[in-house]
Amino acid sequence: MRFRRLAAAAFVAAASAASAAGPEVTATQCAADFDAMWKAVDQGYAYFSTSSRIAWRRARDAWRPKAAAASSRAPCGTALSLALESLRDDAVTLTGDGFVAPRRVPAEADIFARLEDDRAIVMGVRAGGVADVAGVHPGLVVHSIQGVAIARAVREKLGRTIASAEEKSWALNHLLAGPRAGSFTLGTRGPGAARTMEVIRSDEPNGNGPPLVTRKVGEGRDLGYLRPKNSLGDAGFVMHFDAALQHLKDTRGLILDLRETQGSGSEEVARAILGRFIETETPWQVRVPRGAKAITDNVAPRGPFAYRAPIVVLVDRWTAGEGEALATGLAAAARATLIGTQMAGMHGKPRNATLPHSGFVVHFPADKTFLVGGTTPREHAMPGVPVDILAPSGGPGDPILYQALKHFEARIPR
Repeated sequence: MRFRRLAAAAFVAAASAASAAGPEVTATQCAADFDAMWKAVDQGYAYFSTSSRIAWRRARDAWRPKAAAASSRAPCGTALSLALESLRDDAVTLTGDGFVAPRRVPAEADIFARLEDDRAIVMGVRAGGVADVAGVHPGLVVHSIQGVAIARAVREKLGRTIASAEEKSWALNHLLAGPRAGSFTLGTRGPGAARTMEVIRSDEPNGNGPPLVTRKVGEGRDLGYLRPKNSLGDAGFVMHFDAALQHLKDTRGLILDLRETQGSGSEEVARAILGRFIETETPWQVRVPRGAKAITDNVAPRGPFAYRAPIVVLVDRWTAGEGEALATGLAAAARATLIGTQMAGMHGKPRNATLPHSGFVVHFPADKTFLVGGTTPREHAMPGVPVDILAPSGGPGDPILYQALKHFEARIPR
């Protein structure tokens, strides 16, 4: 029953958490905020299915009494956050200070795994993350988390036996995200004997660094390489991007590496980047608001010049949200080639609702999004050049970058 008790434990722990910035709330105000949150999602969330609609209504019955008993900010935020978890959608989150939030996936996770029978196969590990440092790697077989068998841990996280493949995947990857701070163990099998691996999480923010990595690569140093460092939510990033593109304007091709765009982003920033690669107003995404007809969004040219050499975009499971929008938008508007693995698969275009008393902000997708020129949902987009991380070619190193360089050498003349 260990994982089934996690939600209750989180609620109790939150009661003793120190309230940070933000207004304190009474039980009556928390109940009112719960009602405002529930109504906003109930009326605006674009991805309800029959089962998730039932789960959402049950969440109201389960978590509103806890919100109505929350006499301070910390347990209030926890009650609201855990109610949102019932949707099993990583695009639905609650942000704000003063409560202990679960780790967001993929923004605050560094392992992605696929469930196969009673085991988990690691399909991706974020380079440089604590799991990478601990020795977790693609292809690793995980049979237990915190000593609990994978199948049982997933059942207890979901609170029921019968669940869809998508719900089980959600539960597995949230379990692998681990605690906000502290250690957890993975029972693994690989070549040789089984072993237990310890992953130590910290709630400390990552150190500051440059928002963008810029260099020239390739045998002739004639290919541009740009890698945003989880900075698509920063309006100031556009200035850095423009300066880097100016430096790389004469390269024979560009590699835009979006494998560190796991955090929240800004559509304005994505549009600004897209505008540097087109010469006329061009469609880049299709949206379908709930209960409305499809809308095709266009992007306008921007800046002193349009970069028109071939573009390759590198993607993986940490290409999320606006990173996914930018990647698929570049494929549509600038005929970029996507190389890598499947992306995070985040749902839709987000809407934000600020709750009246606590100031917490609930984020949820209010528009479904699709690729231009078809009916493929953006969350199902696949790279044009897929890379098998479990059996990469090209020797040691970065198999996705290797395929990008190989793509240029084979297709783009000097």
